[in-house]
Amino acid sequence: MDGEEMDGPVVDGSVVDGPGADGPDMELAALLRRWIEIPNIAVELDEARLGQVADRVARDWRADEATRAEWKENCRRWLDLAQQVAEPKTYPWPGASNVIYPLLTVAAVQFAARAYPGIVRDRDVVRGTVLGDDSGVPMPDPLRPGQVLTGPDGAPLWLVPPGAKRARATAIGRHMSWQLLDEMAEWEEQTDKLLLKLSIVGTMFRKTYFDPALQRNVSETVDPLRLCIDYHAKSFATAPRITEEIDLYPWEIEEQIRAGLFLEQDYGGNHEAGEDSDAPVTFLEQHRRLDLDGDGYAEPYIVTIARDSGKLARIAAGFDMDGVMFDAHDHRIRRIEAISYYTKFSFIPSPDSAIYDIGFGTLLHPLNAAVNTSLNQMFDAAHLANAGGGFVGSGMSLNTGSVRFQVGEYKVVNTPGATLRENLVPLQFPGPNPVLFQLLGFLVDAGREIASVKDILSGAMPGGNVSGMLGLAVIQQGLKVFSAIFKRIHRSLGGEFRKLYRLNRLYLPDESGFRDGSAFFRVTRADYEQGGGVEPVSDPEIVTDMQQLARANFLLAFKDDPWCDGHEIRRRAFEAAAIGLVDKVLRPAPAPDPVAVARAAELDLRARREAREMEMRAGNEAVEQVSTLAEAALRLAQARKVERG
Repeated sequence: MDGEEMDGPVVDGSVVDGPGADGPDMELAALLRRWIEIPNIAVELDEARLGQVADRVARDWRADEATRAEWKENCRRWLDLAQQVAEPKTYPWPGASNVIYPLLTVAAVQFAARAYPGIVRDRDVVRGTVLGDDSGVPMPDPLRPGQVLTGPDGAPLWLVPPGAKRARATAIGRHMSWQLLDEMAEWEEQTDKLLLKLSIVGTMFRKTYFDPALQRNVSETVDPLRLCIDYHAKSFATAPRITEEIDLYPWEIEEQIRAGLFLEQDYGGNHEAGEDSDAPVTFLEQHRRLDLDGDGYAEPYIVTIARDSGKLARIAAGFDMDGVMFDAHDHRIRRIEAISYYTKFSFIPSPDSAIYDIGFGTLLHPLNAAVNTSLNQMFDAAHLANAGGGFVGSGMSLNTGSVRFQVGEYKVVNTPGATLRENLVPLQFPGPNPVLFQLLGFLVDAGREIASVKDILSGAMPGGNVSGMLGLAVIQQGLKVFSAIFKRIHRSLGGEFRKLYRLNRLYLPDESGFRDGSAFFRVTRADYEQGGGVEPVSDPEIVTDMQQLARANFLLAFKDDPWCDGHEIRRRAFEAAAIGLVDKVLRPAPAPDPVAVARAAELDLRARREAREMEMRAGNEAVEQVSTLAEAALRLAQARKVERG
C-alpha cells in the first residue's frame, strides 16, 4: 500500500517530517495502516467483540429494511407490470378478461433503445481529459538564464513536448474503453440491463472494485432490491450504512475461507433453502463506520455476516492511508474518508427520498392500471353482448336446463311460435361504451406524454407537409425530458469511470499492453498518475445520430477559420459519424499538395537559374573592369616613360 513508504504522519494528504512529526495518534495510525494490509481484521478481535459487531450489523440492516418496505412492494408491482405478469381474475366472473396494455413496457424499451447507443458508441466509451496548458515545457539553457536550448536546426528542445497531455489522455481513454468492452466483458451487457431496469424502478447501483482473484477491475450492476439504504437518509454520499445482499455457494464460501478472507466456521444455510445442500447462502456486506480502535472516532469498515445465522465472516478496512487526514498542529487524526465502492444511477429525483428515485413505474403505474381496467371492461362488455342470455318463461315445454346452440343449429321444441316469443326474455347487453373508448384513448395519450414516446419519436413518419427542419425541431423538443434524464446517467457514468481510473492508478502494472482490433497499444501506471482524469464519451446534450451530425456539419464550416482548431473540428466530425479508430484516418498534419509542391520546385529552379545568371553577369562585369584598369595602367606607364625621355 502507499502508506508503507510514509516516514511521518499525513496532514491533509501530505507527509510531515521532522522532530515535531510525532503526535498522540501515531500508534493508532500504525494500527490502522496494519489493518489496511491484512485481509480480515476479525482475526484480531475477541469473540465477544465479534458478536457485538454482528448483532449491530443485523439490527441496523433490519431497521433500514423497515424504512423501505413500502418502496420494495411497489417496486415488485412495477416490475410485474413491465413484464406483463397477469394474476388470475375472479371479478366480475372467474376467467374474466385480463389484458395488460404495454404502456410501461413500451416506455422502458424506448428509453433503453435511445440511451444505450448514446453510451456505447462504436469502440469509444471513455475519453481522457486534459488539465492545464498543453503547449509543452521547453528545456532551459543552464548557461544562459532565461533562454532555452535549441537543436542544430534552431528548433527548441523540449522537456515536455507540445501535445504530450493530449497524447496521454488519448492513451488512457483508449485503454479504459478496451477494459470496459473487452477485459470486463460483462460490463456492456449489464449496462444494457441497467438502463432498462433503471427506467422502471428509478434507481440502480454499480459496485466498482479490484478483484484479486480475477486480477482485474470489476464494475457490476447491483439490484436496488438487494442494496439496502435507509429510505430517509440525507443523501447517498452521507448514508450511515449501505448493505448489500450477496449469495455465495458452499464451494465459494470454502474458497473465501482458504484465501483467508472469511473466518473458518459453519455459516449454516438460508431458512428457505430446505433440503438443498447446494443452495447459496445469503451474506450481508455492510459498509459502515465502527470504532474498533477505541479512540472515540468511528472508522469506515466493510463487515460481512451470514444473513440467517448471524455469524460474522469478515471485517475489512473501508479506507486507505490516502484518506487518513491529520491535524496540522497537534497531528491528531482529524478525519478518515471512506473509499466509495457504489455509484448511484438516478432516473428522476424523488420528492420524498434522496436515495430511491422515481421511474416510469411510479409515473405510469396508476395510468397503466386505469387503462387496463377500461380495456378489460370493454372486452367483458363485448363478450356479454356476443354471448347473450336471458330468461325463459314456464310456458315453454323444455325437458332440459339451459339451451346452448352451435353455429347453424336449430332446436325442436313443443311450443307454438307465439308462445315461444312470449316466454323468451333476453337481457339487454349494450356492448362496449363509446365514451369509455374515448377515455381509454385519453389515458393512453397521457401516458405517452409522460414517457415521451410520441409517434414521431418512435420512428413513425410525420405528415407529408412537415419539413425536415420542423421535424428535427419537434424531435428536439420531444427529447427535452429524455435529455435531462440522460444527463443524470452521464453524471453517474463519470463517477463510475473515476473509480475505475483510481483502481488503475493503484493496481495497473507498471506497463501494460492490449490489442484493440489489429493494433497493439501500451499504457503505463505513470500515465494514470500524471493524467488529468477521464469522462464519458457520451454527450448529455446529444442523444440521437441526427443531432450529432447536425453539430458536426456546423463545426465543419469553421475548419479553415484561423480562430479555430481545424484538426480538432475534423476529429469531432469523424466521431459524430461513428468512424472508428479516428487516429488511423485523420493525419496529425495535412499532406503536402502535389501541385503546390511542383509549383514550389519550379519557383526554386527558376530562382537558382536567375542567381547563376546574375553571378555570370557579375563575373563578366568584373573582368571588364579589370581589363579597363590594366589598360589605363599601361597607358599611364607609357606616358611616364615618354615624360622621363
